[in-house]
Amino acid sequence: MCAIAGVTAPDKGLVERMNALMAHRGPDDTGVFFDHQVALGHNRLSIIDLTPGGHQPMAAGELQITFNGEIYNYRELREGLKKAGEQFVSESDTEVIVRGYAREGVAFFNKLRGMWAFAIYDPKAGKLVLSRDAFGIKPLYYYQKGKQFAFASELRGLRPVLELFGHTDNVLAHHLYFLFGYIPAPHSPFVEVKKVLPGEVLIYDLATQTLAHSKLVPEVADTPRTLDEALGDSVRAHFVADVPVCLFYSGGIDSTLLLAKARELGFNPEPFFLHIPNRLDNEYAVAAAKELGVKLTSFDFSPKQALERFLSLRESLDEPFADTSYIPTEYLSEQVARTHKVVLSGEGGDEFFGGYHRHNHLLGLQKGMRLVPEALVARLPARLRRAAESKINRDPYAAYLEFVRVDEGLVSRTEALEFLHERVAARDELGLAFDQEVYLPDDLLFKIDRAGMRHGLEGRVPFLDTQFFAAARQHSARERHGGSPSGKGMLKDLLRNYLPEQLVERPKQGFSISLAVLKDVPQEVKQEALAYAQQHAELIPLDPAQALQHPQSAYALLIWTAWHKNFFK
Repeated sequence: MCAIAGVTAPDKGLVERMNALMAHRGPDDTGVFFDHQVALGHNRLSIIDLTPGGHQPMAAGELQITFNGEIYNYRELREGLKKAGEQFVSESDTEVIVRGYAREGVAFFNKLRGMWAFAIYDPKAGKLVLSRDAFGIKPLYYYQKGKQFAFASELRGLRPVLELFGHTDNVLAHHLYFLFGYIPAPHSPFVEVKKVLPGEVLIYDLATQTLAHSKLVPEVADTPRTLDEALGDSVRAHFVADVPVCLFYSGGIDSTLLLAKARELGFNPEPFFLHIPNRLDNEYAVAAAKELGVKLTSFDFSPKQALERFLSLRESLDEPFADTSYIPTEYLSEQVARTHKVVLSGEGGDEFFGGYHRHNHLLGLQKGMRLVPEALVARLPARLRRAAESKINRDPYAAYLEFVRVDEGLVSRTEALEFLHERVAARDELGLAFDQEVYLPDDLLFKIDRAGMRHGLEGRVPFLDTQFFAAARQHSARERHGGSPSGKGMLKDLLRNYLPEQLVERPKQGFSISLAVLKDVPQEVKQEALAYAQQHAELIPLDPAQALQHPQSAYALLIWTAWHKNFFK
């Protein structure tokens, strides 16, 4: 887990400034490579091959690579490459990537199992090759304007480039933020900056200054596996590290199943739990841990701490982000990073196995209002019409949007609907595809990456594994969901091997703070935000004064104004 950066200019100083802005991602080492065409940067968090042999940017002949992530099958790939004649000088997974590319080109990326964002400089071919893993676990931004091209792990890493070569506000991106609570890829706050999509490979031609896009086609095991076998294999792979691996434990289905499976396989990750007052999962977490014979390392998190963290973090976020679960996640990451560098987390369970209430409707499992005539629905007041449309599910795109929007009806949904139609193709599993392709990478994985890497903590997500996903896709979305109100039937069946029924089939509760903390935000902070928002009305698709009267919109507005005001400071 690291930070990567690069520009298509022989400017060592520029890349050093980019590195410095992302030093929190890689506190163990830093490096720069440059020649007459490019400059590459790297900050290292040492997890595999802790020796200087893992230093980056790393060379393999004329090739140079800067890499962020972990490749869990690197030992197997390394052996195959050695048999083919490749010689290695380190024990790192980074060298496996670059030597695999040297022998097989971009097709080698399909063999990788893990999470990554990397850039390979190929001077002989005159190109830069960028790749992001299939699920979008690791972030990657790129800047393109005229003859200028640059990339970085975080938007802040591109700040020197934006300042040097110019930038334009992306009005659509800001509008989408106020509806979704995050900026969905490929958009960023600036027109010149885009996010590499999950599973995308970009090839930048240094001579013509053109960019070509293609997609990974991950290789999966030929022999079908049961879901239990595939989960065990994924959990085992995610313990590949030269440092201890621990676990974010919430007491929910996903983290509890990961803990139980890890212990069954002989691993004993220390589970870290955050106690948030009045949260339903508190009692389940303690009961499940006791049943598994595990001692929790627990931290308390009060509303006062939540407010303090909100007031500080809103100015330090990489881009505007209004998911309230970021705050407790970042606090827990800070505590865990005092003793660990790697933590497992349960992202992906809900998105692949239908764990959200909206999936009951989107998968057609609740049809209550579908017989209501469309003409009658159209005559309902706006708030009732939105509720009815989400339940009727005639248009899955509109239904999904009504379930996930955070603007409390204050923003026109036209732009967001157009975006969803462009980003998510209609297909049989559309009900889950929205979350898998948008919410998961652009919200949840953004959160786990930024919250952890703010403190030099790598988050690993065993449910987001190509082999496990292939095993899950042997079953339909409805089979994975299972039909119960809280979904996730197939994961619950696995958990029943370890816990009694009352700890398995139970209500779901999200990992977030109460928006009631906003009532204690100083009035001068709100007034300052209101004045600033009114000065930038073209980027805000709602009335700022009205937004401050609605908790979710107020939260989004307070985050946005602080970010926009402070990003270039």
